[in-house]
Amino acid sequence: MAFSLRALIEDRGRHDPDGVAIVEGDSVLTWSLLHERAKQTAAALHRDGARPGARVVYLGKNSAWFFPYLFGCAMAGAVATPVNWRLAVRELVEIVDDTEATVLLVDHELRSVVEQVEVAARRPLTVVDLGGGHGHWPGIEDWWGAADEPGPQVVADDAGDDIALQLYTSGTTGRPKGAMFAGRTNLRVLAQDIAPRWGLGPGETSMLSMPLFHMGGVAWAIAGLAQGARGVVVRDFVPAEVLDTMEREQVTTAFFVPAMLNALVAQPGADARSLGLRRVTYSGAPISTSALVAAMKTFRCDFVQIYGLTEATGAFAQLEPEDHDPSGPHAHLLRSAGRPYPWVEVQVVDAQGTTCGVDEIGEIWTRSEQNTVGYWRRPADSTTSITEDGWLRTGDLGRLDAEGRIFLVDRAKDLIISGGENVYPAEVENELAAHPDVAEVAVIGVPHERWGETVKAVVVPRAGAEPDAADLVAFARTRLAAFKCPTTVDLVEELPRTATGKVVKGELREPYWRGHDRRIN
Repeated sequence: MAFSLRALIEDRGRHDPDGVAIVEGDSVLTWSLLHERAKQTAAALHRDGARPGARVVYLGKNSAWFFPYLFGCAMAGAVATPVNWRLAVRELVEIVDDTEATVLLVDHELRSVVEQVEVAARRPLTVVDLGGGHGHWPGIEDWWGAADEPGPQVVADDAGDDIALQLYTSGTTGRPKGAMFAGRTNLRVLAQDIAPRWGLGPGETSMLSMPLFHMGGVAWAIAGLAQGARGVVVRDFVPAEVLDTMEREQVTTAFFVPAMLNALVAQPGADARSLGLRRVTYSGAPISTSALVAAMKTFRCDFVQIYGLTEATGAFAQLEPEDHDPSGPHAHLLRSAGRPYPWVEVQVVDAQGTTCGVDEIGEIWTRSEQNTVGYWRRPADSTTSITEDGWLRTGDLGRLDAEGRIFLVDRAKDLIISGGENVYPAEVENELAAHPDVAEVAVIGVPHERWGETVKAVVVPRAGAEPDAADLVAFARTRLAAFKCPTTVDLVEELPRTATGKVVKGELREPYWRGHDRRIN
């Protein structure tokens, strides 16, 4: 049978009805209960006019309710479109209007925000409150109750290659765009090919701590469910509570970004917990060698790094556990993003569009069935991101070594050019992160009258430490060429981040570039 989310939920509902699909606290969703709630959701969507291809928005924190929504959309032929609930009202209205959605399923904690979205949206909205009802919004069970049992006329035809999922990019580089993913190509590769590479399978208990509105979160969840893993939902990432959940549920595999790992490792007694972890997968932002070693000592399990982006259905390359060897002959590989999956093509391309040679730096391009179908109603953006022959431009600068491993240098947009010399912030960050007083660091370019740009480090000190800016600069000069070293250092309590842990460097740069008509000098 060809893969689809509808086929998955129907198959598991029939053949593993009592198996546990999702756990959130004391709430348990068996496959039969999840199947039933998905059918009820599909029927209600059909009744309210959400025809095949219609976008249906989910606006909320991680919750077990997300999964009847996801599979209900699939059974109705609608497109699941979870949206970042942390966005400002203006941003949410822009995205909701862009989706042309008429049905929103919303978290009860976001009622005041959604009230404003409802007033400002261009179209009338049917808002379903997952918390039991609010004003004129029905609770989900009341919303279901008015719908007939879904039959063949309600559930969409399972043929074709329809869009199943639409995710909006973070918008940190411009207006958010809805990247579209098809069930029988993008999600099939995720469920059948990538998931086993992530070690997901029957008998595994997988922690769902990444935001489900983000590719990292929803891809991890779908991959685990498709392979028969039990998913444990984390609603709010509170480090001590996450460790409690990992211990209580005996989580065997989890996906974190480095900021999450750092927070867990910093918890008193984390290394003494009776955990069942077999594997930790990490991605989303650079991690220093010292932070990675600390995490490996704390959790005492296999570590896997994955590399990718939303538009590639998540990861397309992986650094395997055997390459995580911080004190052995493979220590240098910790700076690598690993090798592409066997079905993925990768090349490095220079500014003139010429393929680079071994160890030459250029932009990473990837081509496979994982690549997004394109951006919703944005053909020009789709053409810019994906070449006519199917190569996806990642926007990341890097190189390929002789064995085909990817070594990332930086985001192309973060490159600093100081006095004609290229400075890659990630390289400087990696060196400064080795300083014992540094917990986190972000490196940016700021205007300089003589050099055009100069290097600034923004540092979060370790707890109890009081690093001196001059000492940090001196430390960098023992490890890097002078032109790469920061000329100034700011000490801050925390770095601005997206929901997935990526540092928002545009926010750090903005005060220094204000008044300039461009962000290069």
